[in-house]
Amino acid sequence: MKVTIPSILLGMLSLSTCASAYLDYNELDTRDSTNSLLVERNAVEVPLQHSLRSFLEAAADVYQRALTDEHPTMVKVTVHVRYKGKPYAERPPSSVLCPKSWDAEEMRSRLVPKLKAKCTLHMGAAHNPAINSLQDNVWTDTLIVLDCN
Repeated sequence: MKVTIPSILLGMLSLSTCASAYLDYNELDTRDSTNSLLVERNAVEVPLQHSLRSFLEAAADVYQRALTDEHPTMVKVTVHVRYKGKPYAERPPSSVLCPKSWDAEEMRSRLVPKLKAKCTLHMGAAHNPAINSLQDNVWTDTLIVLDCN
């Protein structure tokens, strides 16, 4: 059987690669440090629930509270301005960081000062009930419709 020098070198290279990969994988500290970085970054504690539905509801509440704890007086919402039942062309939907104390008139005067109309705030869609201000259970990244007539 003929064995050439390049095939011997290739075999030695593949064996050394496998050995170093095996040694790296067996380093428990290395694997643990990468996992801890991924887990600790976005971790929230959710109390144990006995049904999946109640667990998921509690997890959603805890997650929303964790997002709003960053800015206790501010909230980031997506504002969609409508005028006389149609989207307002001069103000396309956009994400806005604004105080939770804003009501419809304050939002109108800050975002669309040219528009002189009576406005109401709606969470999610214009046909939903009007809300008084952004303090009314508005979470981060909620769609807010500023409906003006």
